[in-house]
Amino acid sequence: MLLADRDVTTELSDVNLELDPGGKGATNIVRRFITTANEEFPRELIQQDLLSSLNEIFGRDGRFSEIQVKVHDDQKAGGLENHWEIYLGEKRKGLIPLSKSGSGLKTILLVLLNLLVVPRIENVTKSEYVFAFEELENNLHPALLRRLFQYLEAYVLQKRATIFLTTHSSTALDFFGMSENAQIIHVVHDGKTASATSVAAHFGYLEVVSTLGARPSDLLQANGIIWVEGPSDRIYLNHWIQICSDGELQEGRDYQCAFYGGSLLARTQFKPPEEADTDFVNLFRVNQNIVVVCDGDRLTKSAPFKERVKRIRAEVQKIPDAHIWITCATEIENYIPGTVLEKVYGLSSASDPEQFENFFPRKRSQRKSYVETKMNRNDVDKMSLAAMSVRHMNKDAMARRFDWENQMRIIVDRINSWKE
Repeated sequence: MLLADRDVTTELSDVNLELDPGGKGATNIVRRFITTANEEFPRELIQQDLLSSLNEIFGRDGRFSEIQVKVHDDQKAGGLENHWEIYLGEKRKGLIPLSKSGSGLKTILLVLLNLLVVPRIENVTKSEYVFAFEELENNLHPALLRRLFQYLEAYVLQKRATIFLTTHSSTALDFFGMSENAQIIHVVHDGKTASATSVAAHFGYLEVVSTLGARPSDLLQANGIIWVEGPSDRIYLNHWIQICSDGELQEGRDYQCAFYGGSLLARTQFKPPEEADTDFVNLFRVNQNIVVVCDGDRLTKSAPFKERVKRIRAEVQKIPDAHIWITCATEIENYIPGTVLEKVYGLSSASDPEQFENFFPRKRSQRKSYVETKMNRNDVDKMSLAAMSVRHMNKDAMARRFDWENQMRIIVDRINSWKE
């Protein structure tokens, strides 16, 4: 258990290892594992496992090179005599005493001691534990808090443990509201009695947000938006993001897809308010973290892009850290490998769609489409094609399709940067 009122302080050495809910005993545990010759307490658990987890959670916010302990043997040095203190090393900074560090770092250290070290001390399998952490958001930046929550969710799935969190943070509701592995319980007190309700619907989340004193927009605004032409493109993008992030990125939690409606792109813009044309819908105002995906719609390499596409490209390229993917193939369906179409439609053989050919039949085109010439069909439903195709798509097959691999790497990187 870890209380909201917690701290990590200097401590005298003691062979008895016990971690108090307020953090007392943490320094002594770290000292024992690092300095003892007793093989029951391997120092690698602290200096490798815990350090690795600490760096995973901190990400770009900090990179620690080592964990050590030092004893204060001289009161003139500013510490209590014979008291031990935890030190964290960073390149170019050297070893920094934990007393000179923020409360957020101490919180994460205490969480990791509970998850990684206490089970070793008590010689109990992690799956048998029920951990209780109170208000982890105290003194933690929302971006760091989200990474801590991500670590906790992965820990629960890997170790089959159970974790209870109490929180007043809308960041926690935002993160776990989309998780299939979490349940949110809304606890209220009317001055006489307390009641607890399981939150499972959209309006239940809004009620909890209101109780927390946050506006719905604080929660419901996505980290960033991927603007796509229509719903079938969303199916492809979501699946491709999933396989390129090893399942770590999820729509609704890490990003949101939105539709600009194909030719309606001609009436939209991505500009700062002071530069916007009042005759156009300014999608930049919805969210400044932007990825735009649109079809190239070219039938030859030398053919120019449509004017609306060139205009949007110029606007997006002026936005810091935004990205636009104009498909180098005619449309997004041209990226579907022929082997996938064979499985979807039971074809004996299907070549890969070429880079510059109409995938779907077009009334005004004199050129036959891929659907007509290779699949012997007059037409196919876009949504059904997308839903069935993604079931058979993997990274190995897609990596050979034009600029797909490079574009997906950029998009995944962008989404990860929105989480910081």
